[in-house]
Amino acid sequence: MEKQKKVITKIKYDSGKATPRGTKPDDEWCTQMHDIVKELSQYGYDGKFRGKTIICPCDWDILEDEEVYSLCVEFDEDLHAHTNAVSVTYDSVNKIDGKMNFHRVDKVGIEEFLRKRTKCNFLKTLIQNANDWGIKSVSVSGYNPATGKGKKFQDIDYSQYDICITNPPFSGYRKGEFIQTLLKAKINFIILSPFLNRANPCVGLPLYLKQCYLGYGRKMRMNFHSPTLANNYNEKLVACDWLTTFNDAQNEIDKKRLRTGIKFEEYRDDYPIMENMTMKDETNPIRVNNFLAVPDDYFGWMFCSIGILDVLSNEEFEWYCGKF
Repeated sequence: MEKQKKVITKIKYDSGKATPRGTKPDDEWCTQMHDIVKELSQYGYDGKFRGKTIICPCDWDILEDEEVYSLCVEFDEDLHAHTNAVSVTYDSVNKIDGKMNFHRVDKVGIEEFLRKRTKCNFLKTLIQNANDWGIKSVSVSGYNPATGKGKKFQDIDYSQYDICITNPPFSGYRKGEFIQTLLKAKINFIILSPFLNRANPCVGLPLYLKQCYLGYGRKMRMNFHSPTLANNYNEKLVACDWLTTFNDAQNEIDKKRLRTGIKFEEYRDDYPIMENMTMKDETNPIRVNNFLAVPDDYFGWMFCSIGILDVLSNEEFEWYCGKF
């Protein structure tokens, strides 16, 4: 029994868990480190973050005796320490008296504070790679819907930052509020979104208008998790996309072009005409059941699943979502 307790304690500590389930809505979970590193490194080593100020909204952490609602880490690219961090400040609410307090970490204790007390995987990834990626500063701003404390993403002054990187609550996509907030602020971003939101105007329309693009990670089976004894070590698999204002990943798709080797006339019977759907030129599209079956020589409208965006060249095809 004693050994089992030690294992449970280790799982709780090492899980990357930021907050217990129940204090946040179910759509806010901890994004795993490897999924974040795999995507952000594509831009970090390409120089996108050099000299930039980064904001990670929609996050907050529970530490041993307080809840942290904002944190700023500033870096000096001339230093060559582990993180090259030179300044750390944060706001927190004391869990005993409920008061908000401002803290400035002593320079001597910065390394230990960042190593032991930062829980957000986005923040940890950016801190650990700040030296190689040349990041100027990283800020976190969060809001706890259970208590109403902290700062909502709608209230952040995005003009103070260069890039927004986060996993927002997926409920924020239902009416497009989150992504529209970023687009109106005209800030570059790299964020997560549910895969099925490609068919939702809040995501599909900005993609269609080229206000943003799909990132490198597409339709990932992301494992959002909060494995604790309290929730029976449950994990939640969700298909997700990375959405970004950087068009690097889409440019790679555009160069490849879509070629399947299929000739339409030879397989005409496999492409039923959607007579109940009329396009803007008053023609009816053909139905393509799998995006791997797009005929190379058909130049009319085609009805296909949203998975087509994984291989669709924006330079070669015109597309739109039927809900627009």
